[in-house]
Amino acid sequence: MQWKTTFQIAATYVGAVMGAGFASGQEIQQFFVRFGRWGLTGIVVSALLFSFLGWGILDLQERWRITSYPEFFDHLLGRKFGQWADALVSVLLFVGMLAMISGSGALFYEYFGFSRWLGIFLTCSVIALALWFRGEGVLWINSALIPIKFIFCLGIATAAIFLVNSQDIVGSVGEPSPIVKHWAISAVLYVSFNLTLAMVIFASLGRVVQRPGARLGAVLGGLALGVFAFVIGAALLQFPDSFGLEIPMVAVAGKLGDWPAFLYVVVLWMAMITAAIGNGFSLVIRVVDTGKLSYSNATILLLLLLLPVAGVKFSKIVQLVYPLFGYLGLVFLPTIIYYWRKSRA
Repeated sequence: MQWKTTFQIAATYVGAVMGAGFASGQEIQQFFVRFGRWGLTGIVVSALLFSFLGWGILDLQERWRITSYPEFFDHLLGRKFGQWADALVSVLLFVGMLAMISGSGALFYEYFGFSRWLGIFLTCSVIALALWFRGEGVLWINSALIPIKFIFCLGIATAAIFLVNSQDIVGSVGEPSPIVKHWAISAVLYVSFNLTLAMVIFASLGRVVQRPGARLGAVLGGLALGVFAFVIGAALLQFPDSFGLEIPMVAVAGKLGDWPAFLYVVVLWMAMITAAIGNGFSLVIRVVDTGKLSYSNATILLLLLLLPVAGVKFSKIVQLVYPLFGYLGLVFLPTIIYYWRKSRA
């Protein structure tokens, strides 16, 4: 049973972080690949931080008996600032979920040639099924989809590295960022960018993540994220012609043929599903905590609110949501480290 919990938590951690931006290669390209070989070092640093902070978050949640993310925010930031963080995160979770559903519609239209709304309705159906089974459903869907993503993503990226002729790995690529000019700073920002969502999902799972083996799952999940990112980063570095593309990993997969490219698009869709489910579950639990709606009614209301606006352009939503999650993460990082060290002193 302990190893089952460990695997479920690791898969949920990977599912929370490995959304569309990660699987597409866009995040890895922006935060790491543009620094060349040093970017790969940055990926190793980020993996260690994900493991360390994931353990810390679950340790604090167990010590404080956390059952919701507003409760966790109150402990970290105090009542007043915790309420502000709660409100902002709730909005960001909704918009982030909207981004994944909208992106799935764009994926079905642009790569599969189907109706945009077919992709949206199919994605919402999978989300509804997972949410119906509550926390166990979230753990189950991640446990089912993450291994598939792991096999396809690593398999295609590794095959591209070893089977396709390419240019040598370059030392530095891409335009220098006016904000981040060092790979180490970029690695820290990347972790802060992703940690907020993972923290919210863990808090929403409540007692489920306080079982024996959960903290080891966070460590293994952080290391798995590092493996994913490292292989994707190495593949992108080996194919400089993918730089600047919206979905660079599909271009890399395309070098192996049409079928690998098609399979990678399927991986991308799975990434959107797992990210949307994490957001949706956290939001539903937040609404239920207010005492105004039951779990099933809150789930139905959330999906009904999302559907009318699901046609909004995916890229525009991502441009708004991702930076805000990053800024929030910079607030949480030092407080998590401070309280964790204090609790173990």
